[in-house]
Amino acid sequence: MGKSFFLLLLFISIFNVKSFAFQEVVSNVFTLPRNSVAILVDKTKEVLYIVKINKGLPQIVAKFPCITGKRPGDKLEEGDLRTPEGIYFPLYWKSGLPPMYGIGAYPLNYPNLLDRKVLKRDGHGIWIHGTDNPNRPPHSTNGCIVLKNEYLEKLRKFIKPKVTPVVIVSDLSFADKEEYLKEKESILNFVLRWKEAWENTPRNISDYLNLYSENFVWKRGGYKEWVKYKRRVTRYKRWIKIKISDIAITKDGRLLQFGNIYVVSLKLDYRSNNFSSKGRKLLYVIKEGGQWKILGEENL
Repeated sequence: MGKSFFLLLLFISIFNVKSFAFQEVVSNVFTLPRNSVAILVDKTKEVLYIVKINKGLPQIVAKFPCITGKRPGDKLEEGDLRTPEGIYFPLYWKSGLPPMYGIGAYPLNYPNLLDRKVLKRDGHGIWIHGTDNPNRPPHSTNGCIVLKNEYLEKLRKFIKPKVTPVVIVSDLSFADKEEYLKEKESILNFVLRWKEAWENTPRNISDYLNLYSENFVWKRGGYKEWVKYKRRVTRYKRWIKIKISDIAITKDGRLLQFGNIYVVSLKLDYRSNNFSSKGRKLLYVIKEGGQWKILGEENL
């Protein structure tokens, strides 16, 4: 009896150690601005999750049922009745709409830079909005994400336009806690290295340009146009000072031709001897040959 009880305790202890060692966390959210959340939309289960960072790890703090597109799969073109997968941002709150939109809507920034330049996706008008039909059936939208008005009202308390990332996935994905923390530290270090390299471009622009993929896209073209533009404007710089804050880093749920895509959203305060600006910037980051590279960059 005593020996059996001891073996049972030993088994339970080993099981608990393994469970702790291999603890899994939601792998789509790495960092968020202070007092901010991320929104995760699981299209298969049609559940919208509110995620915050608690002690360095993502934590689901609320969830609401939602309704997504009539057709399964990722959005490819306008009118295909699918909800796009990817990472987007609510642009503003829109009220005074027809009754079918309920109490109002948050238009998302779909299509974003990658949709237009890399994935060649078109379409528009992807919103998070309410409804005038509380009994609306599942998978019945033209691509938007629809919530009952009471849930949307609660969601509004969390959303900060152009700050709150909306990660739309087919299914939630999870990662081992230790691997998650390593990946988080690695990409954060990359963002800091990018900031420092940019500040140093008046003296050495090569280190900065080497952080960009040769497949890089921006509003005016590709990598060659970017290099030409950066060399031209940097020629007149004597000094550059940059402050970055309110950083959100999220991970796309899809595995695309460039692998996983990470979206870095940050508040940028840029100053130089001949130009200054403030705003929010988006970096689309990938891994090439085991090294972080920027695939796309745009202002939000």
